[in-house]
Amino acid sequence: MPPPCAHRAVLGVRQVSDTWRVTGAVVVAAMLAACSGSTVESGALTEVSTVVTEAAPSTDETSPTVIGSTVATPAAPTTETPVTTTTPVVPLAGWDAVDHYLDVAVVRGGSQAVSASVSRDGVALHDVAIGTRVAGTPVTPADRFRIASISKTITAITVLRLVEDGVVALDGPVGGLVAERLGVAPVAGASDITVRHLLTHRSGFAQYEDLFFRHEVESCRQAAVVGLTRPLAVPPGTTFRYSNLNFCVLGILIEEVTGQSYEAVVDAQLLAPLGLEGLRLAGTFDVQPGDVEHRSEAGRNYMEVLGAAGAWVAPTGALVTILDSLDLTTPGWKPLRADTVAEMMTITVDPVEPVDPLAEPAAPTTTPPPPESGYGMGVMIFGPGSYGHTGTVESTHAMVVHRPDGITWAIAVSGDYPASTRQLARIVDNALLLGGFTDGSYRTIPPPLES
Repeated sequence: MPPPCAHRAVLGVRQVSDTWRVTGAVVVAAMLAACSGSTVESGALTEVSTVVTEAAPSTDETSPTVIGSTVATPAAPTTETPVTTTTPVVPLAGWDAVDHYLDVAVVRGGSQAVSASVSRDGVALHDVAIGTRVAGTPVTPADRFRIASISKTITAITVLRLVEDGVVALDGPVGGLVAERLGVAPVAGASDITVRHLLTHRSGFAQYEDLFFRHEVESCRQAAVVGLTRPLAVPPGTTFRYSNLNFCVLGILIEEVTGQSYEAVVDAQLLAPLGLEGLRLAGTFDVQPGDVEHRSEAGRNYMEVLGAAGAWVAPTGALVTILDSLDLTTPGWKPLRADTVAEMMTITVDPVEPVDPLAEPAAPTTTPPPPESGYGMGVMIFGPGSYGHTGTVESTHAMVVHRPDGITWAIAVSGDYPASTRQLARIVDNALLLGGFTDGSYRTIPPPLES
């Protein structure tokens, strides 16, 4: 349970309107500062100045009167000159203000650790880590956190690289191939599932939350057997239905068409060219040196079952690098062609129902504008020019976002605070505003998608 003060402060973060500007940020900063002996002065966090006055003993036994947070003692004759002491004002601005905000909003809110990284126009600006990696050991920016469903972005880029190389077709059916390699006969409709269907969560698979999180199977391959042999919830290519099974199957497909392990293909196709080392798939209770510990209930195995859908552990700086690689205006190696990136960023919509030629003509309607937020291929589209992904599993909240102003940020939390991963967007937006790195004119608003 978060400390009452920190809880009220972060509650304030959630209650501020999305259309606020600097005034709202200062109000929230003041609430957070109250938790840590700080206040806000000229938009920056500063240490509170205190004045202590020594008064002569009084013969009046009346108790002091409390007025707000000030203790007023009835006047009494004094023969001493008041002594005033002032704590030096230490302004917090820039990255110090950002780090302080994250500390108060997340770690003092009740979580074990938080790490965040920021870049602008593809150039790394800042990395911070607060809390403990494991009991008694401070966390560092190089440490690996669970990133949960942000793993889907890594898988999507990798499979799209294979599409560009002609190893697999984006719109060719692959459901039957995966079922054959798993030694099962696919259920009706499953053979028609394509790579595009899997990338956009339109395969027809049910959500299968219990399958992944209630120890019903031992691995991603066993989960895929279930999904490919049970009736589909809807026909492939129709309704959007977020399901980890889509990316679990993509991981298996990558292995089957390359003859290599999924992890090795990701390293060769994406991580190594970006100069990233140390990222890995982790088990639920697999904590190695450099890994941040995430609390897990005994007997669970969701990391093993998620596989390509959510089992990566990584530093937040690596997530920023990966997302920046999709912005073709930034420096560095780019994994995908411009046309592939454009397809990846295209929001999928439900297909239009065919018109019955024998039905009565429908009343004229206004064609709705295309959606500005939704799901692309392994990326969430938060608005024009803004994309990324969220990630949530037990004791884990993570998010990575590329903003239209060129800022890319990633944050990862070990712990249960904040309660919703989407709240990380407001926390980071607030922190950047208080540090003076943004003007508050853009606010990240995640779409109504689960992760």
